[in-house]
Amino acid sequence: MQILITGATGFLGKHLVAELAPHFDKIFVLTRNLAKNDFSQFSNVALIKGDITQPDIFSSEDDKSMLINNMDIIIHAAALYDIKASYSDLYLHNVLGTQNVLSFIKKSKKLSSFYYVSTIAVADENSYYLDEYSLPKRKTFSDFYSQTKYAAEKLVRDISLNIPVRILRPGIIVGNSQTGAIEKIDGPYYFIEAFKKLKPVLKFTPFMIFAFNPNTKIPMIPVDHCARCIKSLVLKDDHSMNLKTYHLISDEIPTIKKFMGDVAHKLEINTKFVPIKNNILSSELLPFLGIPKEVVPFMFSKVSYDKSNTLKEIPELLESRYSDYKDKLIL
Repeated sequence: MQILITGATGFLGKHLVAELAPHFDKIFVLTRNLAKNDFSQFSNVALIKGDITQPDIFSSEDDKSMLINNMDIIIHAAALYDIKASYSDLYLHNVLGTQNVLSFIKKSKKLSSFYYVSTIAVADENSYYLDEYSLPKRKTFSDFYSQTKYAAEKLVRDISLNIPVRILRPGIIVGNSQTGAIEKIDGPYYFIEAFKKLKPVLKFTPFMIFAFNPNTKIPMIPVDHCARCIKSLVLKDDHSMNLKTYHLISDEIPTIKKFMGDVAHKLEINTKFVPIKNNILSSELLPFLGIPKEVVPFMFSKVSYDKSNTLKEIPELLESRYSDYKDKLIL
């Protein structure tokens, strides 16, 4: 069995390669820069030069022909994950990049399945539930990342590939559950860094008014847990032709109030955070704390996530619990 992974040089991708390498004859890793990436610890991993933002993707016609004729599985994990990026950059990587991958898949001769890494950010911010069986009907978006990933998932859902298609919607991918290692400040880390910055003041502040919904849950999952669940699915997939969607979120996740309390406790801050409704002043102050305005809607989200089918097919997800990895997360 041979597998091609786009985005394998990214944070999740590196963990995916490590998880899947023992189970495949060959893993091909797409990369724009051969010299900057090293997977030499895996004897069955080969680098292929290419770029999903280019229509032909692959720099070499020989590589392209070889992959067309030999790939059994493709995992498309490449994306621009930056809530602050421009629409044009996000559209190029997330929408056109996915379109190019789908065009390549159409030409593949022996492909047995396709896995697309989407995101739970496709959820409608104004709804209360994201199910596993459909893409919600959305017309408005508060950030370009969600908008372009939504458009990309729609492309995957609408195209006819005549092979099993699996859509993976990870939650907010956080650091390794064992080491806490993370590659960029994002998601809940904005708050951790803000609290560190404010610590000299907060140590002497008994309470602080903060705009957030205390009941909003943070749908996170450590990167190693996410990679392990994807590996599990790939190895035991029944290859049924019906499209399936999976929500990869830890079985136990904290509310924003719980998370902020845990961060404060770890940093030895006794401040109590008093939630208030969203307002213009709060939104304007957030950038001074290093928190992008685009994060605000997620601080008031009411969405819960269906995981009924996911847990049936990937019961390992039950082993991912915030209480077990929170001390590594808050470094």
